[in-house]
Amino acid sequence: MIKKSVIFNFLLYVSIVATAQVPSGLPSGKPDPLELTLPNIIFFIVIPVLIIILYIIRRRNRRK
Repeated sequence: MIKKSVIFNFLLYVSIVATAQVPSGLPSGKPDPLELTLPNIIFFIVIPVLIIILYIIRRRNRRK
């Protein structure tokens, strides 16, 4: 019985702390879409694709 009340109190405390973290007074709207400039294309498209390809190649070489 004590264990259940401790778990309940902990979850209640965590939920109160989590809701206290939400900022108020800030506008909440849709984020702007990503602009297709050269640095954005390199950082958000090219580099992640290269990382995935290199990971797949490395994994295949380890198996052999």
